[in-house]
Amino acid sequence: MTKAAVVLLAATVPATFAVGLLIADGKRDAGDPLIRLLLLLVTATLGVAVILLINAWMTKNSSVSDGTDPASRRRVKAALRDGSTSDPQVDALARKEAEQQVRRRWVPWALGVVMALQVLHAISTDRTSTRWTAGLGAVVWAVVLYQHWRTTQRARRYLAGRPTAETAEAGHGPA
Repeated sequence: MTKAAVVLLAATVPATFAVGLLIADGKRDAGDPLIRLLLLLVTATLGVAVILLINAWMTKNSSVSDGTDPASRRRVKAALRDGSTSDPQVDALARKEAEQQVRRRWVPWALGVVMALQVLHAISTDRTSTRWTAGLGAVVWAVVLYQHWRTTQRARRYLAGRPTAETAEAGHGPA
């Protein structure tokens, strides 16, 4: 994720430079459709890069990532997806991750606000290209919101499940 964000950020530099050159040559102004499209793409790219960096930061600071190897992280993700695991260590890590996911109550609101802004932008503009781009943005945010909702539902389902006996004895959940 972080590599993708860096690539996206690096891609905005030449695109911004190209926009500057196109405006500086005097043949195009800021209202030109090509300039508007390039500026829109640069803005969207920056937005996606920021989201990827925030996601990487949240993942890096999650309870699962603290001191666990990639294989354990994969087992925790599989346990959350499947709803259970027989390994007490993976169960404890998955419960910590699920608790952290459920606590992020602000995320759906933030995603909903951004999606609503995209819908409002699509409705309020007269330009067809802007309407399509804002509509596409709203669809993308709706998909992200759905994925977050699905992940939270999986976390709740996992927490509602019965922990393994060793996990309960270690104080990571009710027996």
